[in-house]
Amino acid sequence: MLDRLSRFWIFTAFATMSVSGVPSPARAEQMSTISSEYQDRASELLEILKGSQKEESFFASSFLDAIPLTQFRALVAQLESQYGKPISISQIIPASRQDGTVEITYAKATLAMRMVLDSSAPYPVIGLQITGANVNDDSISKIEQEFTELPGIAGFEIAELGPKEPKIIASLNPDKQFAIGSTFKLYVLAALSAKIGKSDRNWDDVVPLYRKSLPSGILQEWPDNSPMTLQALATLMISISDNTATDILMTELGNKAIDDLVYKSDHSAPDKILPMLNTVEFFDLKMPDRADVRARYIEATDDEQRELLIRYNIGLNPESIKISNLANKPVHIDTIEWFAAPSDITGLLKVIDGIEDPVVKSILKVNPIIPPGDALRWSYIGGKGGSEPGVISFAFLTRSKSGKTYAVSGSWNDSQAPVDSDKFTVLMNRLLNLIAVY
Repeated sequence: MLDRLSRFWIFTAFATMSVSGVPSPARAEQMSTISSEYQDRASELLEILKGSQKEESFFASSFLDAIPLTQFRALVAQLESQYGKPISISQIIPASRQDGTVEITYAKATLAMRMVLDSSAPYPVIGLQITGANVNDDSISKIEQEFTELPGIAGFEIAELGPKEPKIIASLNPDKQFAIGSTFKLYVLAALSAKIGKSDRNWDDVVPLYRKSLPSGILQEWPDNSPMTLQALATLMISISDNTATDILMTELGNKAIDDLVYKSDHSAPDKILPMLNTVEFFDLKMPDRADVRARYIEATDDEQRELLIRYNIGLNPESIKISNLANKPVHIDTIEWFAAPSDITGLLKVIDGIEDPVVKSILKVNPIIPPGDALRWSYIGGKGGSEPGVISFAFLTRSKSGKTYAVSGSWNDSQAPVDSDKFTVLMNRLLNLIAVY
């Protein structure tokens, strides 16, 4: 699908460096792992926040091309209005010499951000993004209220997983069927694992690149018939939401394997998600010239829908699909989509948690979606998201440092306008940060 979650981010976030006194041994040990250039850039942000107007020497030209100074300074003012004045850096968590997470204490909240430096001197900042906000005295109930205030409809569920039924910690609209976008690819991953568990397939099985979809992803640009292992396809499907990888895996699995997994996960409305469209079928059915067959498809039974896909060659000519038709506004998100309720995602994550094959968990954690610093709050975190105009969804399988396993998912749909992906990402990150120490 048109997955915006795999794009490179470049969004404003701000840091300060005002640490007085002698640092604790733990803090001194942590700071010793931070590169001098990274620490220097974090320090410079304090002066910029106070109005030094030294942004041009701080940011790379590529950043300033994307975020003009007037827009940047306006966002600085918005942050101060929302969170009060910045006070200090609470911690810097490096991921590499040029990449890491900075947590800044403001008067009303602690903001987490990912900051990335260019690899060459003088190491200007090329990426800066607010990735979480731990509001002082934050709570699940406050976040729930913010969910209810989003335009359209949103919902989430947090559940502790174990040998028995999931223990629901909190939820909002848990039984509402939401469009979930590329989060549906978790069903494909689980179905593939089931096949491998039965020895019907192996992770190192090689298949040629014999069909193409459209972005997101990279494989649509690769040479035809390039050899790919199933593990490589699954990793690309989950980590960068590669649509071509997804469609090949769905073809290799067949309808029955995917249907069986949907039922195994106790999906509450399987007729809403089955037959599970592959991504190029999804794009094709939304095209303006498919209005007649689309109308028939929406009213048809599952078996009739499968027959319509075949009869009208849906998805067989991706070169005829104009993806620009789907780029700017919600298009048929209430009818042509992949649907699941938050409670259904909990059931799916429970199935995935029960998979003993370590490859599945390894694939899930390649891109945990949240920033490195927040990921370090967990002993394990894996996730998948999906988005298109009017749709955003996340699903996380996590294990806390105390040993508890959680399923955390959320979705937001608005059929009238694109949703604010950055805002929703922050809401989900706040939920995860609260549950990490639950």
